[in-house]
Amino acid sequence: MREYKIKLSDVIVDLDNPETYNYLPNDTKQLDEKMFSEIGKALCYMNYFHPYLFDEKWDGGQKKRVMKRIEDFCKERKNHFHDILWLQEQIFLFQEETENMC
Repeated sequence: MREYKIKLSDVIVDLDNPETYNYLPNDTKQLDEKMFSEIGKALCYMNYFHPYLFDEKWDGGQKKRVMKRIEDFCKERKNHFHDILWLQEQIFLFQEETENMC
């Protein structure tokens, strides 16, 4: 069991529990497309829609964390391409980091 505390709440989820990701597809192609969609939205938001909000004095390091998640995903994707739980976890964690951008 790997516990993860949801930001801005007291909710703790188990990253090893498939029920944590029950809102996500169970198909690797759909998951891959979903992650790329999430990455694209975050990059547009940080670099074009509101770039003034994403410098170190305003964002508390959020842009760095998002960019690190993107880097890690891209480096490890080929090793986990058929691993549904890994893909779901990556999306979950990425969404958790970027949900307050809207």
